[in-house]
Amino acid sequence: MRRAMSTSQVPPASRASKRRLSARRTLVALHRKLLAARCGIRAARIYAGMLAVGITATIWVLAEKHGPDETALSLVGRAVAMLTWVAGGIATMTLAVPPKDAAAAQGIAALAASRGLDGETTARAEMAASVRILVEVIVLPTVAIGLFVFAFVAGGRLQGAAWPLLGAITFGLLASVVLGAVASGCRRWGGAQGRSWLLAVVFLPWLLEGQVFGGRAGAYLSIPGLLGRVWETLTAVNS
Repeated sequence: MRRAMSTSQVPPASRASKRRLSARRTLVALHRKLLAARCGIRAARIYAGMLAVGITATIWVLAEKHGPDETALSLVGRAVAMLTWVAGGIATMTLAVPPKDAAAAQGIAALAASRGLDGETTARAEMAASVRILVEVIVLPTVAIGLFVFAFVAGGRLQGAAWPLLGAITFGLLASVVLGAVASGCRRWGGAQGRSWLLAVVFLPWLLEGQVFGGRAGAYLSIPGLLGRVWETLTAVNS
């Protein structure tokens, strides 16, 4: 009785808003499952896991031999850079083209339409799923390495250890959003040629920046250059 009364007291607009929010979350989860079920994403995850284990072991050996110092923090910053450009690059290239399972993609689109979600909402859900996959590839290993360094290596003995570690994680999040958005746009507008679009968007400005503009100012005109400057700022590691 009370449950029925409390349910009836919820405004219809609020219930509709909650249903739409739940539908969007389900849509993101379905797109993530579809996009992640590819060999390139699995390869990126395997590389990220192996790199995290390797970097963690290296930090442990160095700390045992020389004691905790700034080298450990430097390795965390360099690890997130390698995760971004190698594991994140593999994942971004994979995400730049539509999944081969066209029937599943059409089924997700039909389900979204049946729940009253338009094409733009579906596109945003695809982008959110792409960003989520890149967070799993780049950020989660970085968090694992950072927690290990902070808990077992730094142990309060490295002054200001938290900020470089947080900087590495922040950079990983930013890189995931940027690369996820770029991959999603290339997939949406480039279709089967999405990887060619990705190469043009990412690498052409990067190759031309030094020839046309030169100096450090030109680095801000390409995605690799801009992310590189942000990486240096947040991790306090010079390239």
